[in-house]
Amino acid sequence: MKSRTTSDREPLDPVAESVAVYSDHADDYAAVHAPKMADRVERFADSLPAPSLILDAGCGPGRDLERFRAYGHVVRGVDLNPVFVAMASAHAPTFQCDLREVGTRFPAGTFDGVWASASLVHLDAADAVNVLGQFGGLLRPGGKLYVCLKATGRTGWLDEPDGRRWYTVWDPDEFAAAVAGAGFEVDSVDRGPYVEIWATRSS
Repeated sequence: MKSRTTSDREPLDPVAESVAVYSDHADDYAAVHAPKMADRVERFADSLPAPSLILDAGCGPGRDLERFRAYGHVVRGVDLNPVFVAMASAHAPTFQCDLREVGTRFPAGTFDGVWASASLVHLDAADAVNVLGQFGGLLRPGGKLYVCLKATGRTGWLDEPDGRRWYTVWDPDEFAAAVAGAGFEVDSVDRGPYVEIWATRSS
C-alpha cells in the first residue's frame, strides 16, 4: 500500500489545526475584535443576577472576560489556543481546554451562565451537538446559554488572510433544534451571518 505523504494527507484534527492558526496573529486578532459584541455581552450579563458565575467557553484573548467582570460577574475562561490562554489569564482565571472535553473539567451544575461566542465554528456538527450537551451539564437548572456560529457560506476549509481554518455552517433552524435537543429552552434566535441562540437550561 502506498504511504500517504504530508501533501496528500488530510489533517488529523481540523479543530486543532484551525485553532493553532490564531497563535501567529494573536495580538492583531485581539485588536480587530476588541470593539465587537459589546451589546450582546451586556444583554447576557443583564440576564443573570450579579454576581453569577459565567464560563466563557472559547474565550480567545479574554475580551469578554473583562467585560463580564465589569458587570459584577465572576468569570472563568477556557480556550484551546495556549497563546490566547496566556492573554486571557490577565483578565480572569483561564484554562487550556478542548471544548470537546469541557464537561470533564468542572463539576456538573457549576455555572450560572455559559457564553460561547463563535467558539463552536471549527467543530463538525456531531461534535458541536455533543458540546452543547456538555454545556447543559455544566449549567445549573435555569442557567443561561448564549451560543453563535456561522450560518452563511459553505462547510469546509476557508483560506483567510491570517491562515486556513475549517468552518461548519449551520441552518439556523437546525441549530436551534440542536440546542433544544441538548436540554435547553430556546428563548430567542437572532438570524444573520452568524445565528445567535439565547437559551435557558431546562429544569
